[in-house]
Amino acid sequence: MFRSLGKSKIAFVLAILFGISLFFFRGSSRYSGLFDSDNVVASVSGTPISTTKFLRVLDMNINQYSQMFGRQLTSEEIKAFQIHSMALGSLINNAVFENEFESQNFIIDETVVASETKKRFPNLYDKNNKLNEKELNAFLKQQRLKIDDLVKIINYETRSNIFNEIFLGVKYPYKFANIINKHNNHSRNIDLIKFNLNEYKLKNIENLDITINNKKIIDYFNKNINSYMDPEKRDVSYILVDKNDYLNQLTPSNDQIENYYNSNKKLLLEMEKRDFLQFNFKSLEKASEFKTNTISLNSEDIIKFAEKNNITFNKFTNVSKDEVLEELSNVIFNLQENNISSVVETTLAKHVIIVSKIYPEFQKTIEESRGEIIDTLTDVELNNFILNLKNNINQQILDGLSLNEIANDNSLNIKKISKAKRDFDTIQDDLVKNEVVAKAFSSNKDFVSDIEDINENQSIIINVDNILYEKPYELNQVFEKVSEDWIKSLKIKEIESYIDDSIANSKLIKDLSLYFKTETFNIDLKFNSDDYPSAFKNKVFDNDIDKIYFSISNDDIYLAKNNKITFPDDNNINNQDLDLGNELRSFFGAEIVKNKNISTNDNLMQALISQY
Repeated sequence: MFRSLGKSKIAFVLAILFGISLFFFRGSSRYSGLFDSDNVVASVSGTPISTTKFLRVLDMNINQYSQMFGRQLTSEEIKAFQIHSMALGSLINNAVFENEFESQNFIIDETVVASETKKRFPNLYDKNNKLNEKELNAFLKQQRLKIDDLVKIINYETRSNIFNEIFLGVKYPYKFANIINKHNNHSRNIDLIKFNLNEYKLKNIENLDITINNKKIIDYFNKNINSYMDPEKRDVSYILVDKNDYLNQLTPSNDQIENYYNSNKKLLLEMEKRDFLQFNFKSLEKASEFKTNTISLNSEDIIKFAEKNNITFNKFTNVSKDEVLEELSNVIFNLQENNISSVVETTLAKHVIIVSKIYPEFQKTIEESRGEIIDTLTDVELNNFILNLKNNINQQILDGLSLNEIANDNSLNIKKISKAKRDFDTIQDDLVKNEVVAKAFSSNKDFVSDIEDINENQSIIINVDNILYEKPYELNQVFEKVSEDWIKSLKIKEIESYIDDSIANSKLIKDLSLYFKTETFNIDLKFNSDDYPSAFKNKVFDNDIDKIYFSISNDDIYLAKNNKITFPDDNNINNQDLDLGNELRSFFGAEIVKNKNISTNDNLMQALISQY
């Protein structure tokens, strides 16, 4: 696990990945607490599949099915369609290859992963190439990911893409590809009627008995009871352990500050710093050419030359040696002012450096160092205090103490959330409450949880006090919604009946247009069109010429008739090479999986599925 970044190679990679700057990694420790991935739902010969990955793919699959049906799926439908099994299956398939990559020592440089991440998620950075923390948090929350999972996903997908290109880059023969491309690009000319269900008026609407005692409404309610469920709610008590609450208690005295200063003067040296210009090139030839052309120029003229020739360069100020990549710092801190360096090669680019100013090393006074010393001593004391507090709480949990006893023994406060629901995004701005609610729905009643870090400063312990299980609403609680849905169902039956009668009587689409008092549109529709719902497009491409059919999506009624099928001719088709890679990958995967040991955490899986 990535507990802290430090100044290692992975620190540099993540600095690039999360935009602290292209060549620096200041402030990386702020993200160390985000690298704690969670429980594992399955394992492929030691390669884990995390809960966050599983839930993310499951949600994506559920959303796809919901779009196809034009409504949200019920929990029973999710289980009946085995959507959770498909989600796990795709993740296991990826994990099989990921494990094989590891076992065969097929790795790529971390900087490649970093570069790919920046390409895929440019919105996580501001115009200065710095991390937009708000965007990062929003992205991770939206995707239900932790940074650890994100890094692993990009790492695997990058390796997978390279593997596919090198080993599985086989194309279909031209004639086969041409036939497939024609089919994929063919269009259907249709006559289309579209109107909203709410605009359609039932013939006998005035005579309907829309009261709570209507047996037909009661029957409809009972048959569709799963659509009218009062969701599970939980009452939760929790303790928040926050480092910041103890800052004032652990501030060092003047004597402690003076003793530290006298004992650690070497640590309180202001290191030599430098301002420099860094010119960046993709090739060694371009970098060498630039140096040749500018070797006799001064700094101002070199900048003008670079701007005139659209050469990328960066200005850096007050940079110390340990803030720069080693390959660059060795050059930067051996140059004299206004001297131009030789070409420097890094994994990212080729560079030419000019040092514009040098700030010599000097010893800071105690007053100049006071803030730094206070922060250092406070941080040490605070970390030790919190560590001891956590250890004490962990032991008390093992000893079976209640949440109240733990709070009283450690002078902590208990907070409560009443009737929390799973859709805790309603409190999306409160990270603590989000984490508490999420943990509550994976915990048992009257069970004090382990202490869990939610970031580098805060930890929580929770206890589920009460569970109000999911149950159907009483009809009188949702009568307005039920009666509206019942009327919609009557409308749909009436529309279906009229269409069936019209087809039986050989009526034309224009007759239907007159009846429903709406226009008929003639359109050419391709399957990849985003203008219409998937359910309707499936109907279009599943039906024969001259057949009338209809589809419903989000209260919109689509009535249509296919007139003609048009395939593009050879001159108008954009023939694309079609890969056999997916088929070859399936065959290869079927072989390597024979040597893999796949295990699943069935209890955790069931707990996660039960949330839907």
